[in-house]
Amino acid sequence: FNLITLLFLTLLTFAPNQASADIGGLTKCSESPAFTKRLNSSVKKLEQRMSQYEADSPPALALQQQIDRTKARFDKYGRSELLCGTDGLPHLIADGRWSHAAEFILPGFGFIYISGWIG
Repeated sequence: FNLITLLFLTLLTFAPNQASADIGGLTKCSESPAFTKRLNSSVKKLEQRMSQYEADSPPALALQQQIDRTKARFDKYGRSELLCGTDGLPHLIADGRWSHAAEFILPGFGFIYISGWIG
């Protein structure tokens, strides 16, 4: 029994850390140039639409609110641990790793729990 425990601990000690491995070429959204480019292009399109209206008109104010929401959304993705692909979009990792549980496993359990109450 002690030999098996010693072997198991040795394997855990010298096993490579998979959490730091690169997952399919994905990078953190905060470090992704494509993610930043997508943010800038989204804001630029909204600012171009906003330039067609007077400064304090209702459409201009609505577009300004949309710009603020867009920046807040990209900021939230950048601060999170989500990984972005070469397209600049966040990708969910659904392979069962606990380091990515907040992306898929926990919402999945929430869905099953709520649908169990409804159904």
